Amino acid sequence: MQYCVAPMQATSWDDLRFFLAVARHGTLATAARELGVNASTAGRRIQALEKSLRVRLFLRTREGLRPSAAGEQLRQRLARLEPELARLVGGELTPAEAVAGTVRIATTEALAAYLVDRGLCALKEEHPGLVLELLGGNRPVDLARGEADMAIRVTKPEGASLKVRQLQAQTFGVYGVPGYLRQRGRPRSERELEGHDLVVVGGELGALPEARWMEKQQGARVVLRTNSMPALLAAVRKGIGLAVLPAGWAQVESELERLFDVPELPRRPMWLVIQPEAWERAAVRVVATRLRELLDPG
Repeated sequence: MQYCVAPMQATSWDDLRFFLAVARHGTLATAARELGVNASTAGRRIQALEKSLRVRLFLRTREGLRPSAAGEQLRQRLARLEPELARLVGGELTPAEAVAGTVRIATTEALAAYLVDRGLCALKEEHPGLVLELLGGNRPVDLARGEADMAIRVTKPEGASLKVRQLQAQTFGVYGVPGYLRQRGRPRSERELEGHDLVVVGGELGALPEARWMEKQQGARVVLRTNSMPALLAAVRKGIGLAVLPAGWAQVESELERLFDVPELPRRPMWLVIQPEAWERAAVRVVATRLRELLDPG
């Protein structure tokens, strides 16, 4: 008798290694050790594959888990593909159909716009089944509770279970636009900021070192405080005042001119943080790689 196994969906590819490991070993625990995860994760991946294929793949016996008739049929079909499948999940082979589904990225409002401007969405051309969800805001998300798959943060996160990658450290400078500089002059040091108008991050961002540095400038006038980096950038572009910004903005805001560096401000690294179970998805790994390319080009 032939059992009907539904066509494999794109989201099933990363689950097939779990199926093959369980079929080979007969227990979730042993398969999980081989794959470097815990048994509950392996169990969830088998359940996800069964739901995707709409069949029961394993039967519980005294000897352990034994492939059902449909499971054995699938195992035989995959036997000759296992080397390619290993390359697929290992990152050596990433066909477009394997990288699909929604990947949620939590970051600041300004950095979300920066990533779009730098070309993050070009991934759609390489992987048509991929959907990016950018969650911009200053409130840290809780990855452990599934609020996002990954986050880009300016403070090192705590939590041993999280996958954390340090990105390139940011340097800071004072920026303005030509219209403002023609009217008000071009300061070339901290002492020459006297008499200038400043726009400063405020609210929950007011404790940042760059905000404190700007607030202490004697003889300069703060004309705008905002917790919105896009609003701050808009104010600088309109010639309302000068601002301290990360050096990377010069690459995407061509109208801004870097006036001088602020060596008093320490270099500040960014951190790419990934929820462990999300990392098992090929789509998440592809997006993480592109984020590292955009934010850590060195």
